Amino acid sequence: MKQTNQLKMTPQLQQSLHLLQMSSQDLREYIEQEAMENPWIDLREPSYAASPPGDWNNYPLYKYEPEPCLHDYLLQQLPFLPCNEKEKKLIRHFIFHLDDNCYLQESSDDLAVEYKITGKSVENCLTLLQTLEPAGIGARTLQECLSLQARRFFPEDRELSILISRYLPYAAEEPARLKTLLNLDWRQLDLCLDRLKSLHPKPGLAIGSARSDVLIPDIYITKEDDYHISLNRQIVPELNMNEEYKQMMKAHKEAVSFLKEKYRTFQWLKKSVEQRQWTILAIAEEVFRCQPTMVSEGTRSLSPLTRKEVASRLGIHESTVSRAVRNKVIQTPSGTFYLEEFFPSRTKLGSSSAAIKSSLQQFIVKEDPLRPLSDQKLVHLLVRDGYHVSRRTVAKYRELLNIPPSVKRKKISLTCQ
Repeated sequence: MKQTNQLKMTPQLQQSLHLLQMSSQDLREYIEQEAMENPWIDLREPSYAASPPGDWNNYPLYKYEPEPCLHDYLLQQLPFLPCNEKEKKLIRHFIFHLDDNCYLQESSDDLAVEYKITGKSVENCLTLLQTLEPAGIGARTLQECLSLQARRFFPEDRELSILISRYLPYAAEEPARLKTLLNLDWRQLDLCLDRLKSLHPKPGLAIGSARSDVLIPDIYITKEDDYHISLNRQIVPELNMNEEYKQMMKAHKEAVSFLKEKYRTFQWLKKSVEQRQWTILAIAEEVFRCQPTMVSEGTRSLSPLTRKEVASRLGIHESTVSRAVRNKVIQTPSGTFYLEEFFPSRTKLGSSSAAIKSSLQQFIVKEDPLRPLSDQKLVHLLVRDGYHVSRRTVAKYRELLNIPPSVKRKKISLTCQ
């Protein structure tokens, strides 16, 4: 016999984590559903006497995305996968961590640690997820997304597979070089490129978005004498105890067991909501402290910041920060953004990816429409400004900004002349 300490994920703790990553709109809907099932919960709408900061008329209380919903579409296919309940639970986790384009943002290593399983088990579940429709979901990169679709739609086209895995950056700008690398004639190359164009880099858009079209702020930053950060308390109703059921417990002995269980549920829900609100506000304040330019310049000139750094300063776990910032919207004097946008990644030399993207946009806006800048020329300009990036990185950021390659920009410019 031996005595050990173990951390177990209780249903209450799972509920608390689930509430943390909800947006305020989703939380309101969840609380209203709980109130219908729990007699102890007495909901009271927040006072509207004092209007929230900013122009509230621009933010209607309810406006949800109409069907179809991406998550629901994928969950409907889940029962048909050849796997056990434990694997389905992990795949369901994958589904709720896909972004609107069906890409998976969470790493396999993080998931393996969180679920206490091997990396191989995670990869097996991810492989099953990637068999769902639409083709290309669950990819971590653009190349993986296109490769999944190519294997599904053109399984015999070996050249297309090689093009995607090795030579994708050449597809738009250097067809002659691509022809040599793949050892194809022009007719074969045209067929290969036509098939590549038929693939969808963002397969989730074909189904629908998991987010609402209207950004209702969860957090406000306003300026009076100084900057003030506050939660939007007008969406989430106040949780109060229904006092009438105290007397019912005395009068109806047979209902005591049921009411006690529901009372514990009410207490835990109230505590979880309060903890959620504190966590989100604390993280928003720490992000503002680290990114003070967010109130004047938005996301244009951010410093590199990781969730781990914020978690360390607040004394909480990194996964808590990840859950808390997911789907949260912050309204600042410079605009309304998702809180996740204020965590720009860090390049090898410490430059913010947001700053690089901003510089990239400025170069392209100022370029000669008859002689647009190639990716290689953009690399030279960025290096000149102190951003040491590769050509592949420039192509990746250009694609994320929905900017076509120089060849296509030139065609558009000539048409406009």
